[in-house]
Amino acid sequence: MVAIKTIGQVLKEKRTQLGLGLSEAEQLTQIQKLYIVALETDDYQALPGDFYIKAYLKQYAEKLGLNAERIIQAYDEGKGITVEDKDDIQETYHFVKPSERVEPEEEEQKPWQHYVPIISLSAVALLILVGVVTAVILNRPETPDLITNDYAYSNTASTAKKAKSSQTAKRETSSSSSSSTAAAPTVSVTQATTTAITAQVSNMTDPITVSFSAAAGSRIWVGMTNSNVSAGGQILTDGANTLDGVITTGATSSVITLGTAQGLTITINGTPLDLSALTTTGASKITLQIDRTTTTS
Repeated sequence: MVAIKTIGQVLKEKRTQLGLGLSEAEQLTQIQKLYIVALETDDYQALPGDFYIKAYLKQYAEKLGLNAERIIQAYDEGKGITVEDKDDIQETYHFVKPSERVEPEEEEQKPWQHYVPIISLSAVALLILVGVVTAVILNRPETPDLITNDYAYSNTASTAKKAKSSQTAKRETSSSSSSSTAAAPTVSVTQATTTAITAQVSNMTDPITVSFSAAAGSRIWVGMTNSNVSAGGQILTDGANTLDGVITTGATSSVITLGTAQGLTITINGTPLDLSALTTTGASKITLQIDRTTTTS
């Protein structure tokens, strides 16, 4: 049977036939899960723009083994895709012989004596539970007042001892503070592929600012979690080729999504991030793991 389906329906049915979940499809295609959902629901307004819609459609279709050119043509024409649905009649219907049919009224009614053992066991279990709860309540020990008095005396003595120790610690700290210096901030790549890298950001204090700069003639879409960058991201062009994303105070990680890393420079509080491993011309992802400032003697 021939049917006309939307692009999203074709993509979702193919992913389902391959047995892929959304997380598995994200790893296979390197497209974020939220954009995969947008493609499969034909919600193109959730994507950054027409250029990236076609790029993601082509990349997703090729990874699923579909005809990418046909998908792009259907998108350009704003039409559905003609597909052939095959109904499996054997799976839809199951014939039951008259001799195998069981009518509800023919089932044997069990006598009340059948339920006596179950009722008896339930009653015994309930009595045991009531007995245990009663025993716990009756045998609960009382807390002597002596404990409260001893705690108050101990707490007073401990407070005096801590005050004395604090004064000693302050003197030791003031004498050693001159030899204690803040560790230098570092940005190091710990894992890298052609489409994704993980970087460790160490010894930096809030606010932590990630600065993006696109080369002349480049057009790059940038998205960033745990930051002041809008959920829809921002496109860097010749007219506005820089962007400063401030990471949320106290956040321990941030994920940066790029339409492409070609022609892009990234610095974190002035320290450059090495993007040489991102050789793909398509979408890529950067995961920042943040460790706040420490000191060394």
